Amino acid sequence: MCALLSVLGGAAPVAWVLVARTGAVLAVWLGFRLGRRLGGGSIAAGVVAGAGVGLCGDFAGYAAAGAETGWTIALALAAVEAWRAERYRAALACGLGCALLRVEAWPFLLAAGVVLWRRRPQDRPLLAACAIAVPALWLVPELIGSGDLLRSGARARMPNPGQPATAAVPAWAALREAATLPLWPLWAGAVACLALPAARVARPVLAAGLAWIALVAIMAQAGFSGEPRYSLPGGALVAIAGATGLVALARDRRAATVLGCALLLVAAAPKLVDLPDIRRDQAWQRGLASDLVGVIQVAGGRDALLACGRPYVGDLRGPLLAYHLEVFKRRVAFVPRPPGVVFRSRLSPGAATEPATGPDFSTLTRRGRWEIRVAC
Repeated sequence: MCALLSVLGGAAPVAWVLVARTGAVLAVWLGFRLGRRLGGGSIAAGVVAGAGVGLCGDFAGYAAAGAETGWTIALALAAVEAWRAERYRAALACGLGCALLRVEAWPFLLAAGVVLWRRRPQDRPLLAACAIAVPALWLVPELIGSGDLLRSGARARMPNPGQPATAAVPAWAALREAATLPLWPLWAGAVACLALPAARVARPVLAAGLAWIALVAIMAQAGFSGEPRYSLPGGALVAIAGATGLVALARDRRAATVLGCALLLVAAAPKLVDLPDIRRDQAWQRGLASDLVGVIQVAGGRDALLACGRPYVGDLRGPLLAYHLEVFKRRVAFVPRPPGVVFRSRLSPGAATEPATGPDFSTLTRRGRWEIRVAC
């Protein structure tokens, strides 16, 4: 996606966020559609399912930040709908897109491919092409961009502090984090989905969601980060199945609507309270980007700064700095050493200013949210 949008030049970041947020909206809509169909046409099931997707974990925060999560979930749900409608090629296309966003989708795409290989001999050339395309499109651009075929996998095995992979038992930590993603009434609905024959149609969706979560936990035990963002598609599937179970608990559709909405409002209250914080954080991130442009200009421009030495910046701001300095990401470092130029800022309101610098660095300029220190 980055390569495709790069032709837009300076408009590419805005386009990226618009595309990402469109995917998030589509995921909520598809959650509504799938929930309604699993609920036998019940609008109540659709509303609860759509709300369950939108309120799953930090879905809203990831959508606001422009993460790929919305499209991952949207493509997964579209694949499920297409499969249920026996539109197998459409399901395969959606699964392919999902697999190009998240490696956790690979086993599901492989399982679907095995089934289709046996059922539909006429599609075997297409299936073989997909089997080649997924690893090729995943790995070859990485080789071209970084020179290391497995760089992204190696980076994924370097978790940030506090992630499940750093726990004593990473798999258990990942499962514990994933359990908090769907709202608690939807977990109750998931149990009802297993117990009630009226909700059995949603059991494959529930099984897929639990399998996705389990896969993330296994990967965490193997050294990958296991953070909740990777379990979010599984949590969304659990939420949709749980919505079906909640509605099945009530015979009267009107009562089901009232019950589902009331429980969701109670469970979602903390998330709704956090929405202003998401807006504040996004405003801060937007300010970081705009202020960085200004401080580079005030400090003499890109060429003058790079002539001083290697650029350094705080954690999670490397891509931002590399983009505005027009350098490869690998050139940006995080532990300042002279000679170099250090871009210091706070990642969020109230956070510490990073990175720390030694006495060899002196302040060159300050502007907005940024301070530049140099040791040329």
